Amino acid sequence: MKVLNNLLKINGQCVYQNYGAFLVEERQGDLSNYEELLKPPAMKPYTSVSFREEDGEKLPERLPSPCFEARDVTLYFALVAENKQSWMSNYDKFVRMLKSGEKANGEKGDGWLRIEVAELGKTYKMYYKQCSQYSQITPLEDGKTVAAKLKVVLREPNPAV
Repeated sequence: MKVLNNLLKINGQCVYQNYGAFLVEERQGDLSNYEELLKPPAMKPYTSVSFREEDGEKLPERLPSPCFEARDVTLYFALVAENKQSWMSNYDKFVRMLKSGEKANGEKGDGWLRIEVAELGKTYKMYYKQCSQYSQITPLEDGKTVAAKLKVVLREPNPAV
């Protein structure tokens, strides 16, 4: 599956080469990962005043510079390995990387996940919030390919747009 090499990097590391992980869709034909990454964040509200005696709300004649809210991004990852032992090792390393930004070689991270998506030409700075769903696709059997899917929620405090 060389086609997956360097399509997605986290903290400069190819997630496929180091963890057997890659972005996967929930259903064939979906584009939910890219839709999540490319969806513009919500705007921070403007400060306004609402008087009971008047219709609507009052805002300044010239609005201040618009700013985005922080946002949560949900991505679907698949984890695949040729056997149970490799898969368990990759799974442990992948979860540690999500948690703290730790590198595949065990080098400690700063907690940030710098997610580079080659096809989009963009890098996002996020941190891990939770895994909201885990699905074991194949059994954890010795001598057989093992695969699972994780629905991961990441937080982007300062959206990169």
